[in-house]
Amino acid sequence: MSTVQTRQPQKYQILIIEDHQEQAHLMELILQRHNQPFQAHICHDPEEGLEKLGATAFDAVVLDYSLPKMSGLEVLAKIQQMPATVPVIMVTGQGDERIAVEAMRQGVYDYLVKTKDFLDLLPRVVMRAIEEQSLSSRLQQSEERYFALFEKASIAIFIADAASFRLLQANGQAVRMIGCPADELLQKNFLQISANRSLQEIQSFLTRIKNEGQASMDQAVLAGSNHRLIPVDLNGSLVSVGDIQVIQCFARDISEKVKMQRQLLLSRQRLISLFDGITDPISVQDRDHNLIMGNKKYTQITAAHTTGLVGQKCFKALFNRSDPCPNCPAFETYRTGESRFIEIFHQGRTFHLWTFPMAGIDGRPEFLVEYAKDVTDQKEIEKQLIKSEKLATIGLLSSGIAHELRNPLNVIETARYSIEDGLAHKNEEFDRKLDIIKKNVRRASAIIENLLQFSRHSVYEKERVDVEKLVDTTLSLLDKEIAVRNIVAERNYTNVSRVFFSLDSLKQVLLNIIYNAVQAMPNGGFLRIKTSMSKDGQWVTIDFTDTGLGISEENLSHIFTPFFSTKRETGGTGLGLYLSYTIIKREGGDILVKSREGAGTTFSVRLPVAKDNDVPM
Repeated sequence: MSTVQTRQPQKYQILIIEDHQEQAHLMELILQRHNQPFQAHICHDPEEGLEKLGATAFDAVVLDYSLPKMSGLEVLAKIQQMPATVPVIMVTGQGDERIAVEAMRQGVYDYLVKTKDFLDLLPRVVMRAIEEQSLSSRLQQSEERYFALFEKASIAIFIADAASFRLLQANGQAVRMIGCPADELLQKNFLQISANRSLQEIQSFLTRIKNEGQASMDQAVLAGSNHRLIPVDLNGSLVSVGDIQVIQCFARDISEKVKMQRQLLLSRQRLISLFDGITDPISVQDRDHNLIMGNKKYTQITAAHTTGLVGQKCFKALFNRSDPCPNCPAFETYRTGESRFIEIFHQGRTFHLWTFPMAGIDGRPEFLVEYAKDVTDQKEIEKQLIKSEKLATIGLLSSGIAHELRNPLNVIETARYSIEDGLAHKNEEFDRKLDIIKKNVRRASAIIENLLQFSRHSVYEKERVDVEKLVDTTLSLLDKEIAVRNIVAERNYTNVSRVFFSLDSLKQVLLNIIYNAVQAMPNGGFLRIKTSMSKDGQWVTIDFTDTGLGISEENLSHIFTPFFSTKRETGGTGLGLYLSYTIIKREGGDILVKSREGAGTTFSVRLPVAKDNDVPM
């Protein structure tokens, strides 16, 4: 059978310093008989008592006033100098009020006169002294902990009077934050350390604390020493201390946070500027094809299909489709985590689409970036370049054929001359036939020569060019087309100066303009070509005037725009005039146009005159 042991209460250790042995023994007996667990230790000599007090922890001291070698007040003074705090109850056989006052002034807990009933009082007084000392010690420890937390807190703490907002207390972090001595800081109220830009908001914040008991404020600005601005987050509450209400305010310095936010904002603005500056549409999408964001170009081209970009389906916004595009690259990008590309044909336009993964925290694609490019015009240019290469090849072939045709023409001419010489003009009919052969051989030779000259590339980027001669050469290439359409070409040359220009480029420009004029007169008409010099002698102007269909006012402003054409049904590409305009402008000239629908058109090509110091280059 187990025995339950009861824990004995800890005994309070009492030191009795009393030179009268009987009195000391009586005190010991009284304390031991009391229902409180007292353990008494007696010292008759004060020095011995002080030594024992310094070596052993006691809960209370009962000190006689009259002692040998030193008085009780002197012993009390030495006890007060010891590091440990212990309550002292002084007893005396003298009922001297002056001594009692002095003892209480020096810190004695209580003063008892040795009357007949003082021994009855002694245990209660000692117990009360121990309890109050214990409570005082706990309060002191609590205060020390509070002040340690208050003073060493990493956040600034201000204590202000709730009525006037006058600062009553500020911890070390608050003093360091404001940057002025504590005594100077405590002469201000909270509004005096608030920056002007935040003054009204902080006053409202403090008023809310008074009315509601607590409040918070993000990104307030306090004013430190030397007009230093300190961005802070504020939290405050109302606390009652006795009859006084105070506001305790916690201020967290967010200078680094604000700096980081500004850096993030700056980075974001730069990224957005870069994002919006890209001239092709770019978007960010989730796995369900929902648009997260798009650049400025994307917003512009999708405005017809959406009222708001975010949350729309990409295929709806970009192509006005009701379902994802066939072979959409997004699926493969999410599956493989790699970029993908496809070419899409939509409503007569060609688009190139690239998708790129945006990885999440786990490294897997969370979103994707889609880059779209309308390459319809580029494809058309590629086709024209292919055509140009074919034409160049044909031109090279034509040049070779022209060279080869010269030989049989020379044979024909030689044979004709021999027949003519042998017949000696004896037969008029033969003479007429031979004359026809002669004229056509010469005509064929002229055509071949013009073709060779036109197809021959110049070795110079720029050189002196006789524009009137070049116009004649160009017209001769279109003689057949001009004759078939019943067009009369009229030349009005003024023997203008040579121009300094790229010969190959000028050939292309003149051929485009003359060919356009011929096509504008399907039922015949007049093509009048006039050359002139400017008054200052710096420019040569060639006017090409036709009596054809003319150009409407609506189309006139677009004729130099790439891929704009009024002849789509006859195979026009819309590049001829655009390239001509680009060439002339690039070389320092100009092209002007005047037209009225149904009344013909005039193209004026303005070219710089060759100067004396201009040499082929």
